[in-house]
Amino acid sequence: YDIRFPELARSYALDGAGILVNSAEWPHPRLNHWRTLMQARAIENQMYVVACNRVGISGKTEFCGHSMVIDPWGEILVEGGEEEAILIAEIDLTLIEEVRGKIPVFADRRPDLYK
Repeated sequence: YDIRFPELARSYALDGAGILVNSAEWPHPRLNHWRTLMQARAIENQMYVVACNRVGISGKTEFCGHSMVIDPWGEILVEGGEEEAILIAEIDLTLIEEVRGKIPVFADRRPDLYK
C-alpha cells in the first residue's frame, strides 16, 4: 500500500539511496497497479526497486505475486509469477549514477514551488 505514496521513495532517494526494497501483500485484482507503481518509483527516483509481493490465498484474498527487480530506467530485470520463487538479478550500482547524470531530476527539482 505504501508504494502509492511517492514521497516515501523520493525521501530515500534524496538521502542517497540507490535501491528501494518493498515487501507487500498486493491482491490479484490490482496486479497492474503493482507493476505500474513499482516501475514509476524506479523511474522517478532513478533507483533500483526490489519488489517482493506475497503469493497464495488468505481467507477471501488472493495475492498476485509477481515479485520483481526493476532498474533505474524502469526496465523489469526479472519477474516472478503467481507462485513462490527465488529471483536473481544482477544490480549494477554504476547504472544509478549514470542515469542520474543523464537526467538530473534531483538538481532540477523545485520543491519551493509546491510548499
